[in-house]
Amino acid sequence: MKTTAGTTYPKAIKVATGSTGTLWWLWGPLLLLLSIDPLIAVFAGKPPVHADFDSWGALVVLPLLAIGLSLLYRRRGITLDRSRLDIVSTVYRKDIPLDTLLLDRARVVSFDEYPDFAPVTKRNGFQLPGFRSGHFRMDDGSKCFCLVTDNSRVLVLPLRDGTAVLISPERPRDLLDELRRLAATPPRA
Repeated sequence: MKTTAGTTYPKAIKVATGSTGTLWWLWGPLLLLLSIDPLIAVFAGKPPVHADFDSWGALVVLPLLAIGLSLLYRRRGITLDRSRLDIVSTVYRKDIPLDTLLLDRARVVSFDEYPDFAPVTKRNGFQLPGFRSGHFRMDDGSKCFCLVTDNSRVLVLPLRDGTAVLISPERPRDLLDELRRLAATPPRA
């Protein structure tokens, strides 16, 4: 553990919680899908479930899949060290050396005010309304890594390789100020 001006590193940065109803976009359609076939069978005067796997398999497999996705949705975190920023989001992880960040071009945005910064195409990611995790493309075609839980407070961190990192810390301005302070502090030998 290293300390700088009263701060202990590595430091866990709180991720913005975002909307409480995000998982309903996963569970709502699933519950609707699971209820259609049994309801049709009941209205047709047949039993809703038969002994064969075709009848009850989806009732087991789909909820297990949804539980797994719900647990992955909750797996997210941002850790700041003196020389690195580590982002964990669902099944994805991005470890960024601080010297690869273009902090003079970094900014805090709201996608409502600045829609050009919003990712538009999912390359390899997990997405629900109000939540993005993984690898995306932006409107200009550039690549970005996302841990976006709140579209109203997104820290956009451009990297030297032309890509960007979009994250939603609870206090994005404070994280940006701390990143700039660490970048200005020469590393200790």
